[in-house]
Amino acid sequence: MACYALGGSKNSIHTEDIMNQAFLWNRDKFGWRKQKYKNYPNTLPLSQGLFRARTYGFLKGTYDQQYLSKDGWTLTDKGLEKAESLSSLINVKTSKKTLSQFQRKVLSEFRKHENFELDDKEFTIYHLADVLNISVNNLPLLNSTIIKIFRWAKISDDKEVLNLISKKIKKQKGFKKYLKEVFTEI
Repeated sequence: MACYALGGSKNSIHTEDIMNQAFLWNRDKFGWRKQKYKNYPNTLPLSQGLFRARTYGFLKGTYDQQYLSKDGWTLTDKGLEKAESLSSLINVKTSKKTLSQFQRKVLSEFRKHENFELDDKEFTIYHLADVLNISVNNLPLLNSTIIKIFRWAKISDDKEVLNLISKKIKKQKGFKKYLKEVFTEI
C-alpha cells in the first residue's frame, strides 16, 4: 500500500521511501522495540514485507543499498488491483493515480507514430526502436519503456495504445527474443 500511495502504479519507488511511508503509518509495527529507539524504522520487517509482496506477485523490483539507480519497486497488475481494492483505507492523492502531462504526451506520441501504419510483416524491431527513440542495441531500455507505456495506457484506459502493443508488438513472434521482459510482464 505504501508503494501505491507513493505512485508505484506508474513509477518506480525507492525502497527507503516505501519503508519510510510504512513506518509513518505504523510506528509500532515497523519501529524498533526499545523505547529510546522507537523513532527509528526497523528495516528488517519492512524489507521482508517487500520481498513477500514480490513473492505473491504484488510488486516487481529490487532492494539495492549500494546502487540507488538499481533500487526500486512498482506494482504489478495484480498488486495494483489489490491496492485499489484497499485504497479506501488510506488517503492517496489523485496525482499518484493519474498520469502526468509528460506521461500523457508520451502515450500520444506513441499512438500517433507513423511506423504503426506499416504492415505487420514490415514492422521490425528497428521500427519499434524508432517509435521509442531508443537504440535497438539497448534492449533493457526498450523492454522497460514498453512496460511503462503499457502500464500508463492501462491506468488511463487508453485502448488504442493497448491495442497497438497487443497487435504490433506482442503478436510479432520475432520480437520475443528481443523483448523477453515485455512478453513475461504484459
